[in-house]
Amino acid sequence: MSLKTILVPLAGTDSDPAALNAAIQIARNFDAHVDALFVKLDPRDAVPMLGEGMSGAMVEEIMRAAEGEANVHLRTARRTFDAVVQEAGIELRDVPSGVEGPSARWREVVGRVEDVVPLEGRLADLLVFAHTRLDTDTQAYATVETALLGAARPMLLVPGTLPDAIGRTITVAWNGSAESARAIAGAMPFIRSADTVHVLTAETSHTEAAAGRRTVDYLAWHGVNVQLTILKPGSEPVGQTIINKATDLGSDLLVMGGYGHSRMREMILGGVTRYVLNHAGLPVLMAH
Repeated sequence: MSLKTILVPLAGTDSDPAALNAAIQIARNFDAHVDALFVKLDPRDAVPMLGEGMSGAMVEEIMRAAEGEANVHLRTARRTFDAVVQEAGIELRDVPSGVEGPSARWREVVGRVEDVVPLEGRLADLLVFAHTRLDTDTQAYATVETALLGAARPMLLVPGTLPDAIGRTITVAWNGSAESARAIAGAMPFIRSADTVHVLTAETSHTEAAAGRRTVDYLAWHGVNVQLTILKPGSEPVGQTIINKATDLGSDLLVMGGYGHSRMREMILGGVTRYVLNHAGLPVLMAH
């Protein structure tokens, strides 16, 4: 898989610059195109479903307030995009030109963010978000969840303070699952160009150490020099063990499967996935 299109959903919040800067850093490395997407809420979607008891004036007021707030976020996101792209000296381009090199464009789509982002993400090689915590920004966290479970594409989550490079030293957390396999496939452009790749396997009732050695063999066929580490999980959460080991190894990218399933419209993520989403201090590439 090559890496040529990167989708960055912007929300007009403090986390936009980190996501956009990370996307541009990656675009430089792979001569890729950055699509900055702002999803503008349709004011009609802001009116509660149970609006029967409301007067027309109340409905108007809710829609006007929602539109005003959406416009504030839109202007903030656009200012961030213009400033980051200008500082990076990236060419603005709406369509492929046949010229190698990084490029970017701004797009606005009207709709619900939880519907639009997964749909748009299916036609990107990578989605990039800033790390977000469930307890500090519920909407942003929900967007990340729905994109992870609905886009069927790899997703990169980056911390507020970016490392100098993303993907020079990579740690792959492998447990033999389909999600792990998709994460490795999605991370292949990074893995092939990395200086160092570590494979982590935790010996548990679900995972055998031999699975890690098979992964090392697989990557060796792709010309990747890999080092294997077998983890013995202790009393701390598995997610914490993985983050700590990746940090100890000096990694600037953690690759792992993102686990979860959809129960009707409710998204349920597994414990390790949710822990890493909430606590990782380094870039994480996930796939579901």
